[in-house]
Amino acid sequence: MNALLWLEQNWETICICFGILVNLAGLAYNVFKLCRSGRARQAIDWLVVIEAARELEKEAESIPELTAAEKLQYVLSRLRVVTEELGCEFDEDRIVEQIEADIAFSKAVNARKSERLE
Repeated sequence: MNALLWLEQNWETICICFGILVNLAGLAYNVFKLCRSGRARQAIDWLVVIEAARELEKEAESIPELTAAEKLQYVLSRLRVVTEELGCEFDEDRIVEQIEADIAFSKAVNARKSERLE
């Protein structure tokens, strides 16, 4: 009888705890599914490639005798090595797009007040 009385008095708390358990089970399933699909690893590898590209861009900019195209080829050739070490795919189009976005961002940040993008 005491158990039924306790259940009657605390039914909201019991429902909340049950809902939390169901949501935790769903979260665990989704995390497991994400890890199994390999997308998490791909995202981490892409971030490593982006950071390496930014460091290599700085390194290429410090070599004044290279043209812009030569600097791009320098960065891409070094990134091929990085992607091979990571064991991930070298997507040249995606990397070039990111490098161009970095360059555009850098130009916008370094522009004079009158030249700044709105």
